[in-house]
Amino acid sequence: MDVVVRLEDGIGAWSGAPAWTPAHALPGLLSESPPVPLDDLDPYRTVHGGPRHHELSGPTVLDEAGRKRWLEAWSGTAEMLRLGGEHRVAEAVALLRCLIPLADPPRPGPDARGTGSCSGTRREAFGALLSSTPPTPATFAATIVHELQHTKLSVLSDMLVLHHAGPRERHFAPWRPDPRPYEGLLQGVYAHLALADFFQRCALRAERPAHRETAWSQHARYRAQVAAALPGLVGSSDLTERGRRFVDQIVATHERMAEFPAPRGHTARAQAQVTAARDLWTRRHGVAVRHPDE
Repeated sequence: MDVVVRLEDGIGAWSGAPAWTPAHALPGLLSESPPVPLDDLDPYRTVHGGPRHHELSGPTVLDEAGRKRWLEAWSGTAEMLRLGGEHRVAEAVALLRCLIPLADPPRPGPDARGTGSCSGTRREAFGALLSSTPPTPATFAATIVHELQHTKLSVLSDMLVLHHAGPRERHFAPWRPDPRPYEGLLQGVYAHLALADFFQRCALRAERPAHRETAWSQHARYRAQVAAALPGLVGSSDLTERGRRFVDQIVATHERMAEFPAPRGHTARAQAQVTAARDLWTRRHGVAVRHPDE
């Protein structure tokens, strides 16, 4: 039986044929923006059997309750993005093209209970964001900020040569237990710097004390992590001229955040966490890591 598929503004692909199963979609992030597909049907939405980031779970098909949870988190995401800067909303509207639900992964660790969360992007699928069910609009917003940084940097790296570093995994990154190649370090720093900026803006604008303290804690953690990773990024002789200018802007952005510092308690705890991560990394891999203040 022939199936006639039509493309309609605001709806996407549509057909009246009984054999057609329409993709679900979330409302536009803003009232004037188009719906965002929530694609749990396309058999090619992920690479079947191919290599996948070790922290990502597999794709899942949502039931009605699952779609409702996505909608509930999505409904407050624009407001949370705006709290972290109006440009975050504009960025999401411009770049986010599709959401791919992933199964909720188990929490890491032998004594873990319940489920964790994961998210990612694919370099060859611009505008697609893969994620387990976001528990809250705040988490959803932070996930979008994080993953869109990877999307932007991947495109920039396709257009410009930023460095000539090889794939050797030797750099310390506080957010990962394993050594990172230079490209991975660059991607991680760029994404975590955006999160530090996002949560700093949230902290400065939050009205409720509890929300403000949570945002400061997140900001301090991400900023300390970036500070610990910057020496490996800046000190590379493999940067091209354009790559050097790019990294210099990362450093300048990180330094500007000092104008509105987090409360000392949050900063001290964040630095202690980074120090513990660095010491554990050194014991595991037998490589001394230079402290950012040295």
